[in-house]
Amino acid sequence: MPYELFSKRAFGRLADDGSGTSAVEFALVSPILLMLVFGIIVYGLYFGAVHALQQITAEAARSSVAGVSNNERNLLARQSVDRALSDSMLFRKEDVSVAVGDDPVDPDIYMVTLTFDSRAMGFGSVSGLVPVPSVILTRTMRVRRGGF
Repeated sequence: MPYELFSKRAFGRLADDGSGTSAVEFALVSPILLMLVFGIIVYGLYFGAVHALQQITAEAARSSVAGVSNNERNLLARQSVDRALSDSMLFRKEDVSVAVGDDPVDPDIYMVTLTFDSRAMGFGSVSGLVPVPSVILTRTMRVRRGGF
């Protein structure tokens, strides 16, 4: 009797039974599908943050052109960033740092640099599941001083 469990007829019945195949296929495919969807969402947010930071940096550089001294340029850039961040849904003011300074290579150019730690948006916690390119986002715009 115990040999009847391993008989050819018992294995034939198991091989013809397809009642759990959908559940097994779902269990195999769903983790990959969920990782793909989660990766699309994370990268969409990441690229949106990079683009928004680039736009805010460009706006700060454009507004700082009116400054005569380095202190005035710095003040104008910070005011522009504060205005842009007050409307932003991705960033908080305290998470973005602003630096305005001279270009180390060309003294006729000054730079406006914004740095954002994307862990404030939760990207640090998902880096184990989905590879995120860089946790620290930095965007720099270079502006020529004095017109021509």
